[in-house]
Amino acid sequence: MGKAKKLKTHRNKTNPTGLMDVNELIEQGLGGSEKSGTPVEAIVEQLESAVTEEKICGLQSLATICQGEINVGELVGNNVIRIASSLLVDPDKSVRHATAGALRNVSVVSVELCEFMVDQDVLTPLLALLTRYPSNGQWTPTFDKNMQNQMDEHSDTFLQAVNLLWNLCESTSDALNAFNQSPLLENFVTFLNYNVYGLEIAIAVAQCLLVVSEDNASSWRVLANHGSELTSLLAIDVVDNSSLMLRTLAAAIIGNVPVLLNSHTSQVLICVSKTLETNHRSALGNLTSMLPLEPQKDVVDLEVTDDVVFDEETEAQSHQRRRKADLPSEGELEVRNVGRLLQAQRIAAEILTNICSSEDDWQSEGNENDDNGGSDAESVYDYDTNTLNESVENTDKVPVEVLEAIKSLALVEKLWQKAQPVAENVYQILVESEQGTLKKLDGMRISAMLCLHNLCNNISTEDLGGPAAVYNVWIDLGQQVFQGERNEKLLEASTSLMRAALEHLRKSPELFQQMTENDLQLMLNGVTGCEDVEIRANWLRMLGILGCLLPESHVKAIIDFVLNTCANEEDVWVLAEALDSMMDIFADNDWHSIMHELGMIAKCKQLDRIMREKLKRDKRQLGDRFPAVSTVRTNLSRFCKYLETELKNFKPNMES
Repeated sequence: MGKAKKLKTHRNKTNPTGLMDVNELIEQGLGGSEKSGTPVEAIVEQLESAVTEEKICGLQSLATICQGEINVGELVGNNVIRIASSLLVDPDKSVRHATAGALRNVSVVSVELCEFMVDQDVLTPLLALLTRYPSNGQWTPTFDKNMQNQMDEHSDTFLQAVNLLWNLCESTSDALNAFNQSPLLENFVTFLNYNVYGLEIAIAVAQCLLVVSEDNASSWRVLANHGSELTSLLAIDVVDNSSLMLRTLAAAIIGNVPVLLNSHTSQVLICVSKTLETNHRSALGNLTSMLPLEPQKDVVDLEVTDDVVFDEETEAQSHQRRRKADLPSEGELEVRNVGRLLQAQRIAAEILTNICSSEDDWQSEGNENDDNGGSDAESVYDYDTNTLNESVENTDKVPVEVLEAIKSLALVEKLWQKAQPVAENVYQILVESEQGTLKKLDGMRISAMLCLHNLCNNISTEDLGGPAAVYNVWIDLGQQVFQGERNEKLLEASTSLMRAALEHLRKSPELFQQMTENDLQLMLNGVTGCEDVEIRANWLRMLGILGCLLPESHVKAIIDFVLNTCANEEDVWVLAEALDSMMDIFADNDWHSIMHELGMIAKCKQLDRIMREKLKRDKRQLGDRFPAVSTVRTNLSRFCKYLETELKNFKPNMES
């Protein structure tokens, strides 16, 4: 029960403005009455103007105004997305450039807004625009050394459009299906040639290919024919974090294509190791020393104003002036540089997660007829005959080639270093001045923890470093959690890893001899104060494992707590997790005195009735979890009979 791994994790689209419910705002925009004289209406007027400068001004305003929460509904209600999309194929190249940039900005607001954009038929002009860029060498970017190697406007339009397509494909299957039906995939592989098209275009294309190649057999058939181009990127000279990012993305794309991964597993794992070797703490330290002490406020100007025009300035001079004004500062360049490092290391962790997960899935399919192949909760325990569950199987489930690479490349140790929190002063500066980098850091740490969690499920205790090393990881994670982890997703990843690590310590009770009542109380408090069901389930599962390791006084406290918690638990899946873990405690010891003193027969029968009602009520909401939860309820009924049988002849005054 509850041992399902998380596969194919990748970047979550979060709304930088803190929108809580973009769907609601979109619905308000679709159903609300239009207000006259609003900035969005002014933008619509500009977009529909016949004057090029007016269109560009409106697009620049759109790129900014979408960041304001109050404006999302208006953007939807005024049909501005559909109007702007048509400008992706405008005859004027500057209009096309401004349109691609503005729509890219809109697409990063939320997944829901991406879905709405697809509904508004953004893809038709977007794909038409991208097919205008030939991959036969007729088009190549030009770079201006006097402008930080910025590419020409036509090429930058392609870059913005690819990023827009990437966001849409990651958000909705409709966009992915449209991409599959287009001829772009073959062209995109050509654009990975960074010596011709530059690192910026190569990275954007690789990010898009990574998304479209995930669980997409139609893309595999094309990419399999370009293995040489992809594998050549694994050998590029890494001179900065951009080239590191491109190499890692290439490894991830290969990892998504089964036929390529089978032939290049060793090269991919070496790439993962090299990416994880880079010291992100040092990079973050250098970055935070450059950031301003005071937080920079994002000011969204809702007024639509004309572009400033200087006297006697030609159109070309005006364009050059705007380009210079838009050049990133030294600090902004370093933010991007460190961001790419963190993203590359997140992707590296995900590559290893997916390699081990796919091998585990393969093994599970091979053992599907094995009587012992299911998880704990998917087999019904016969408590009447006292045949209870055994400890988690402690064997390696990955191929020898992968296991040897994990050990020789010290990947467990490298991932553990990535999972650690940064220094408090660095964290505070990021909170105050660079939230975007902080999100990338948190994402990297979460991916590292999920990868370690997956490794715990797939390799033996000895290959993880032995019981003492696993115990130290469990203790360190506990200290981090109890010191007040502020990010809920990080807390979930931390407790998931703690739980997976603890599974490896079922046969090492000697490591827990120093555990005190205060230590145990910290965990009980973790359950009591937790609102997230996943985290609460992790705590309860850990309590069940500890009940198999600790002395009787602690075991009694755990069982009493679990029984009381279950009586008040609203979520039926968490209830099943808690009861399943409690029943595990009786696998190796009957604990007759605890059964009697806590009145377990009556309490468990009451919980059986509660669970029956909740299971009937929440059957549809459980989805894939229903069979496992249903099995726990069946086990609970048998457990009640087991309790009655065990206590039938029990006499408290005769118990030694």
